[in-house]
Amino acid sequence: MLFKIQREQLLAPLNQICGVVEKKGTLPILSHVLFTIKNDTLKLTTSDLEVEMNSETTVDTEFQGELTLPAQKLLDICKSLADGSIMDFNIAEHQCVITSGDSRFSLSTLPANEYPILEDVETFETIHIDSQDLARMLKQTIFCMASHDVRYFLNGLLFEILNDKIRCVSADGHRLALSETDYVNQAGLSKQILIPRKGVMELNKMIREVDQEIAIHLGKNHVSVEIEGTRMTSKLIDGKFPDYQSVIPLDMENDFIANKSELEKALRRVAILSNEQYKGVKFKISTNHLQILGHNPDQEQAEDSIKVNTSITDMETAFNVSYLLDAINVIDNDEVQFSFKDPLSSCLIKHPNRLDCRLVVMPLRI
Repeated sequence: MLFKIQREQLLAPLNQICGVVEKKGTLPILSHVLFTIKNDTLKLTTSDLEVEMNSETTVDTEFQGELTLPAQKLLDICKSLADGSIMDFNIAEHQCVITSGDSRFSLSTLPANEYPILEDVETFETIHIDSQDLARMLKQTIFCMASHDVRYFLNGLLFEILNDKIRCVSADGHRLALSETDYVNQAGLSKQILIPRKGVMELNKMIREVDQEIAIHLGKNHVSVEIEGTRMTSKLIDGKFPDYQSVIPLDMENDFIANKSELEKALRRVAILSNEQYKGVKFKISTNHLQILGHNPDQEQAEDSIKVNTSITDMETAFNVSYLLDAINVIDNDEVQFSFKDPLSSCLIKHPNRLDCRLVVMPLRI
């Protein structure tokens, strides 16, 4: 016997780290999880060469060494077993045999020494942030990250420490999201790092149910976060994020404040008949009144109206309705403010009385 372990002891860490596993990668080894056993401690490692996840648990064994197993299949096996099941792991002719009660599974293995692991990652600075603040900032920006954009620096999240603020910023070329929190910057740190999309998604999963202070270790080429026995280490995007400050509109002369729930419902109703490709809706704004209109190539139309607080007397503009819904849903308030410089300018969406979350959406011409 290599080792035995209770199902729940293995299932929990596997769930934490299997998100980065390559399901259709070019390297078969990346579909596996690396087991490293030393002194009754089992360390699990997964990687896609960009993001590496580690988690540890205890095992009952005298075995010391390494092996790899197909990550998704092992996870599915763990999920299929009854609560409290004991899993026995044995090696037989290049396969790992797992037995639990009357169940028996034979899984293929690959050479553990071929598994690509990150060597010791040098970090130059550690910052501490409350998990709830970080969770809020990720929620308010994560949806704006680009995916597979040729502008590779948009396929991730800007994490910035500047003066007395920590900021998360994302953009996809059509919209931008910024969220920030206060930070006691005793070291006077001024730093920007670009975390790739997968690293951001894994970090977001790690902090979802956590309520504690988190240490974020910053390196020249990596960022590392450890929470409750699980460590994520991500390479950084080697590029420069656009000057996001220049994208946020200033000196806006027109705005309206709307009830978020009423606006969301009206947008969803009109979106039913909006163009499926562009998802455009038109805003007609008049004194304390917002009319929302949508149409599609089949000559079908929808319109809805809500009351708003505004001094705009006559203005028309248009936006992608999906972008608007994404933006207003992350504003933590019953009311939301839309601000414009003119009908053809981008729109700033935010809390009526705060600037800790700002969302910018470019207009459409419809």
